[in-house]
Amino acid sequence: MTTYTTYDQVGLAEDVSDIITDITPTDTPFSTMIGSETCSARVFEFLEDSLAAAADNKAVEGADPSMATLSNATSRTNNTQILTKAFQVSKTADAVKTYGRAKETAYQLGKALKEIKRDLERAYVGVSNAAVTGNSSTAREMASVDQQISTTVDAGANATDALTEAKLLELGEACYNNGSDPSVLMIKPGDAQIVAGFAASSGRNREFAQTRELVNVIDLYVN
Repeated sequence: MTTYTTYDQVGLAEDVSDIITDITPTDTPFSTMIGSETCSARVFEFLEDSLAAAADNKAVEGADPSMATLSNATSRTNNTQILTKAFQVSKTADAVKTYGRAKETAYQLGKALKEIKRDLERAYVGVSNAAVTGNSSTAREMASVDQQISTTVDAGANATDALTEAKLLELGEACYNNGSDPSVLMIKPGDAQIVAGFAASSGRNREFAQTRELVNVIDLYVN
């Protein structure tokens, strides 16, 4: 007697999960932190100013003051850039029964919006592109963030040097001396392990059960 098994059956129902798992990282930290602003022209302009260098400032009592030479603010600009993601879905594709989404159009739209966000993050900090004015046949392009830095600061001899905590501290000092007070360090994934290794430096104690913060600052030193 031959036993009839599922291998003999015809018309078995599929067993498909009703969840589609997205395995692509979708975080866009830089875009999220800087926020957004409405523009009404192809070129966005903003003003940048600075104070005179600190100097030996003293005067004789009763003396007539010498008039300082005033400086103008610097006009800075950046282009607006158009980011697109086009797709086409038939009405039939929206009408048929599918797993993991109710409507194909809505699902594909959600993916497209996430992809545009990733493209924008790349344009900001993933590449080093200079601004392109553009024309009727050339796409307009904004300058990447590093192109907007007035004073280039490199804590190492060159860009290929490995990241170290000493270089990070040197960079923080250089940024401050050039008028910046950075509070966020953005690094590529390959350097994240280096930064995590700062906690294991010789002579440094850390309680892993309490926090993931590593503090390297002294506000008050008493001897």
